[in-house]
Amino acid sequence: MDTKGLCMKKGRATKKPQAGAAASARKKNRLFDKGRTWGGPFLSAILLVVIQPPLLWFPLAFLALVPLLDAVRKQDLRFSFLAGYVTGMISYLGLIYWVIIAMHNYGGIDIVLSAVILILFCAYLSVYTGLFTFVCAFLEKRFSVPLHISAPIVWVLTEYGRGTFATGFPWSYIAYSQQPFLPFIQIASVTGTYFISFLIVAVNAVIYCLWRKRKVSPAYAGMVGLLCVVSLVYGAVRLSEDPAEGTKSVAIIQGNIAQDVKWDAAAKEKTIEKYVSMTIGSSKGADLIVWPETAMPFLYLEDGRARSIVDAVPRVLKSNLLFGSVARNEAGQFHNAAYAVSRTGEPAGVYNKVHLVPFGEYTPLASSLPFLARLTASGGDFSPGEGHKPLAIDEGNVGVLICYEGVFPSITRKTVLAGAQVLVNLTNDAWYNRTSAAYQHFGFYAFRAIETDRYVLRAANTGISGIFDPRGRVVKKTALFTEEIVRGRFEMRNTQTLYVRFGDYFIVLILGVLAVAIIAGYRHSVRTTH
Repeated sequence: MDTKGLCMKKGRATKKPQAGAAASARKKNRLFDKGRTWGGPFLSAILLVVIQPPLLWFPLAFLALVPLLDAVRKQDLRFSFLAGYVTGMISYLGLIYWVIIAMHNYGGIDIVLSAVILILFCAYLSVYTGLFTFVCAFLEKRFSVPLHISAPIVWVLTEYGRGTFATGFPWSYIAYSQQPFLPFIQIASVTGTYFISFLIVAVNAVIYCLWRKRKVSPAYAGMVGLLCVVSLVYGAVRLSEDPAEGTKSVAIIQGNIAQDVKWDAAAKEKTIEKYVSMTIGSSKGADLIVWPETAMPFLYLEDGRARSIVDAVPRVLKSNLLFGSVARNEAGQFHNAAYAVSRTGEPAGVYNKVHLVPFGEYTPLASSLPFLARLTASGGDFSPGEGHKPLAIDEGNVGVLICYEGVFPSITRKTVLAGAQVLVNLTNDAWYNRTSAAYQHFGFYAFRAIETDRYVLRAANTGISGIFDPRGRVVKKTALFTEEIVRGRFEMRNTQTLYVRFGDYFIVLILGVLAVAIIAGYRHSVRTTH
């Protein structure tokens, strides 16, 4: 018997299980690593949701992206994009889930189609988060640009792109998580809100590098810390210089008209009666009375009887009235409009909403792709107005922002540049029921107030209505789905902040910094390879 061969066979026989066990262990390790890697994007997604209204756990914003940055560490570009994309998909589903409610409950769109629209919308928005991680990884691998330098710049550029491209959707920027942190966000009057997003992501990147013991320039970390300190000092000084309480008085009427009856012809008279009775009983002595978006659900200039009732209110109370209604131009096109009526009951001007909500107020590409009309909420057949010119009343120039126009920093800036001395947001958030949308939408206006140094008066059909002072403080606000009246004071202001004067110059600045970093990184990589 060949005992040696047998031993060799036995050896091989005993070796195979060992090799198989090692392979199995390696496979388990890979699975464990993969699970840990996907856990980072998931955790960042959850954090990006809870830092926004209504929870507003704002301190977590400075850590929210650390798990995502860790997940793409030493990964290939494909996985880097997928990790960011997954983070975006989960976070956007958590932030804008209310799209289903708006489209199905009140837009007349089938629940399945509403869900498909939400998923497609989130899939599109998630591309920007995927680009964030992909570009950061690409710049590090190809041009040796450190992550702590590229991350805040690329994040802000993706936010800017999301808020600009394809009509824009500047919703829930990471900066908006800091609404309660008033000293920190006052710097928006100088730099705009994108700078606040930059600082938040820069802190995330530095914390990540320190945690993972990755090389980070002490000078860069010190610069980020210094910018945060400067912002806080500037904010503290600005908050100590309280704006004047104001010599003008306002009455904001929240009528709480249910969305499913708002456009019912049979309910029109009851709607008018409610607003008139609430106003007459509470608004005596007010310089300005404000009713929400489409508070008067009829063609104001064409319905003589209803118009005579509305015009009597400011005449009786000796107040200016601003309210939302519907206008029709000579070509027969409809506008989502805001009318001002003087103390004498005479029309003082009309503003037609310029930036319409796609698939909510109009159908993009409807003439080329008629089937898209099926995706548009019922009643969505408006045409855009021209220009953001304020309405002139006895007290001064009122800048009107209808619905989510005020979510766009650039639109608010244009309105102030055109002469607006106070900003008024007319909106109808009844579409979103009791979801987080109303809280998110309300919070954005703190930043518009700070950027422009203007009072913001907000009238929402079902809430949240309120008053922001020029420092972004909530002076007064209402609850959701209640009939309420907000009485307060405001001031007509003529100041111009640096942001109003120069706009989003910060975007140009960081593009220049990124270009310099790419060139420097490329030269360094060339020297080290030769």
